Amino acid sequence: MLAGVEAVLKDAEAAITMPREFVVPGESRLSAALELARTILRRAERRAITLQREGGLLGAWLVPYLNRLADLLWVLARAAEQGEARAATLARGRTRSEPDTSV
Repeated sequence: MLAGVEAVLKDAEAAITMPREFVVPGESRLSAALELARTILRRAERRAITLQREGGLLGAWLVPYLNRLADLLWVLARAAEQGEARAATLARGRTRSEPDTSV
């Protein structure tokens, strides 16, 4: 399962332009829904890590799987924004298409 997620993630990353800075999520309805799903998945990942540390989680595959699945959701959210021709808002308050004049 992990290898399958890795393959889809690699293909999805190759199909988009990756942001170079932190982006504010949720530029479109679809990307916002994907970001919400990613947030919930990260919460599950943190709980799985806690269970793993306490010895209550069998198998070492779950935490890496949840981690990569959350990464895939992030990439899919960026792909959704780009597919709708929306520029993600960068944390500094400008969009990807605007030049960085802060230097």
